[in-house]
Amino acid sequence: MNLKTTLLTAAASLAIAPAAHAYEGLYGSIGAGLSYFGYENDVSNDSVAVPGPVTFDSDSDYDNGIGIYAAIGKAHGNGVRTELEYSYRNADIDQIDPNPGFAGVLAGDINGDTKIHALMVNALYDFQNGVDGITPYIGAGAGVARVNHSIAGANAGSGFSIAYGSFDYNFAYQGIAGVAVGLAEGLTLDLSYRYFNMLGNKYNATINGVGSEVKANASSHNLFAGLRWNFGASTPPPVQYKDCWDGSSVPITAECPPQIIEEQAATLDPIQFTVYFDYDKSNLTPQASTLIQEAASRALQNEIETVVVAGNTDTSGSSAYNQALSERRARVVREALIANGVPADSIRTEAYGESNLAKPTPDGVREPLNRRSEVVISFE
Repeated sequence: MNLKTTLLTAAASLAIAPAAHAYEGLYGSIGAGLSYFGYENDVSNDSVAVPGPVTFDSDSDYDNGIGIYAAIGKAHGNGVRTELEYSYRNADIDQIDPNPGFAGVLAGDINGDTKIHALMVNALYDFQNGVDGITPYIGAGAGVARVNHSIAGANAGSGFSIAYGSFDYNFAYQGIAGVAVGLAEGLTLDLSYRYFNMLGNKYNATINGVGSEVKANASSHNLFAGLRWNFGASTPPPVQYKDCWDGSSVPITAECPPQIIEEQAATLDPIQFTVYFDYDKSNLTPQASTLIQEAASRALQNEIETVVVAGNTDTSGSSAYNQALSERRARVVREALIANGVPADSIRTEAYGESNLAKPTPDGVREPLNRRSEVVISFE
């Protein structure tokens, strides 16, 4: 019970913080494993309306059982997941324990099993711990369970006999803790522990041949292994920028533009800078617009000879698509330069598609450093 309480309390009181680069979208999962009903489930009739001819308060012991589950859920992009889960658990009874004043029904004198079908709504939280491919999580669930006991046994020495085989629908709850291990993009191995229990557990029974009632709990500890797969593409991580000496921003892995020396000799060095784009985009970010405005302002202090704008892409997508995308990226930078006063007839655009990579990558890789337009402004 302590472990159950700890799990449920932790899940209820967890302070939700944004999770970096978390998947957002629908997913499905399936799994199976050990369902251990154990030695802590109460079976008694000392507090029921129809106790029958013999009153007792004991515990039922079960052999190790099996459990399966299937779920469909949604990841909300901030580490929080919600899901609808169906599960099934089954275990054979081993004995009803003897205690002072009650002989019980020992192994070999009792048989049958307990089957539980449950429909649960779960809320879970994935911890982004900075370890690639390994994501611990915790959660809790609530729903309804259909419990079917099919149990009968007798103690020949004491003359005690019992049978209970009815089914009932009960409110159910569970605490969940686990870890997801990445296997491939969008596919993870899901290892989890679940404590499962129910409220309201009175069933029709026959005790010493007389109709009566019993309380028969069926809580369980479950160790599951399963697979979880995302139905959509993973969200690409956002580009992180750093500020440079000139007020511009570039990706944190890129170099800042070289500082321009204002007092130069008769021959002025070209102004060179790079404009970065988001994935599959050709529109300018606010940082890129500021960078172009400042570069144009510095360039117009001298006589501009030529401006070369070269558009580039990463290797994600077809080469034909990337060629067209690089042309759009070059064109949008040219238009921004013109809007900031640079003469249109001095600007020449070039488009290299995915053939001129700043950071070489295999085909199909999204690389922020390759999504760019390079600008060189030369002076007379």
